[in-house]
Amino acid sequence: MNLLLIILLSYFLGSLPTAYLFSRWFYREDIRSQGSGNVGTLNFLRVTRSKFLAVLVLLIDAGKGFLAMWISREYAAGSLLIFPALAVICGHIFPVWLKGRGGRGLATLAGVFLFVEAAAVGIWWIIFGVLYLLTKKYILSGVAALFLVNIFIAYLWGTEIFLVSSAASVLVAFKYIPRLKQELSISQP
Repeated sequence: MNLLLIILLSYFLGSLPTAYLFSRWFYREDIRSQGSGNVGTLNFLRVTRSKFLAVLVLLIDAGKGFLAMWISREYAAGSLLIFPALAVICGHIFPVWLKGRGGRGLATLAGVFLFVEAAAVGIWWIIFGVLYLLTKKYILSGVAALFLVNIFIAYLWGTEIFLVSSAASVLVAFKYIPRLKQELSISQP
């Protein structure tokens, strides 16, 4: 299997809109027309209030990231894993099935992290938790944790894993910029 096929497969795997499909199947609603309009776990939880299904959406979206990396492991080793990692996250963020209106990619990124270095997910949660306790700002804490976890990754696991994780993190962080601006503007006098 060549790299282009791996990239396409990863994109299409990532583009399966779990929250959208679950909201249609279980609630006969279009999640894009409610809450933040985002097709991700948090909006799904806000709109449906189903913790069980929201956890399932989260696990499936993370599973998409993990599965794309697992399928790619024999064909895109080392720093070449950057391509399926970016493709699966792009699929989640810009799904062809929903005309490019997907989620923000954090759960799918967690799946990528789980594959390349599972401990990175735990480190991200610890950093996020500490920052959130200090700032009480959800988005700011999450985005800052994305960048800080990559410092740990570079130090603990080396360049190849860092290249994959940091490129994927930048892509996800980019999707959070509007929410970050909104969160920061609310708190300013």
